[in-house]
Amino acid sequence: RLLLDYDNVFNSFGVPACLWRRTGEIYKANSEFADLVGVPLSYFHEGKVCIYELMTEGSTVNYWEKYGEIAFDATQKAVLTSCVLQTAASVRSMVHNNPEPGLGDMRSVRANTLRNASVGEEPTEPGRLIHCCFSFTLRRDKYKIPLAIAGNFMPVPSHDSRP
Repeated sequence: RLLLDYDNVFNSFGVPACLWRRTGEIYKANSEFADLVGVPLSYFHEGKVCIYELMTEGSTVNYWEKYGEIAFDATQKAVLTSCVLQTAASVRSMVHNNPEPGLGDMRSVRANTLRNASVGEEPTEPGRLIHCCFSFTLRRDKYKIPLAIAGNFMPVPSHDSRP
């Protein structure tokens, strides 16, 4: 039901957004988010891509630190911070090797992609850097344990792109 609720939310505004489990697997995204990170929208279902595969290492550490600060404090719900998005080479390889997800078991596709990426199969470079304002909100179950995280990403120009 939560995923259906977010269908309406994500389709009603044009801000790049996605919903992921507390372990990081993305289960829902809107087309603006898919366009922002350069990954087809069809990959943002059933945990095929994880949120930490779309961030730089520093942004991933920052996210997990902030998540840890509020996850077990039921009075806290949301965080506003910044991040740098960068699609991992393993995700780019997965998209490159299997442009039509859903044609087989995605776990085996991901395992093969990671194995091939380590041998140097293209594309090996991570994606471009995208600086963003980033907010995430925890959705909790009836026991106040984090169930899902909804994130919104607002791209901002990097310092070197300003005149």
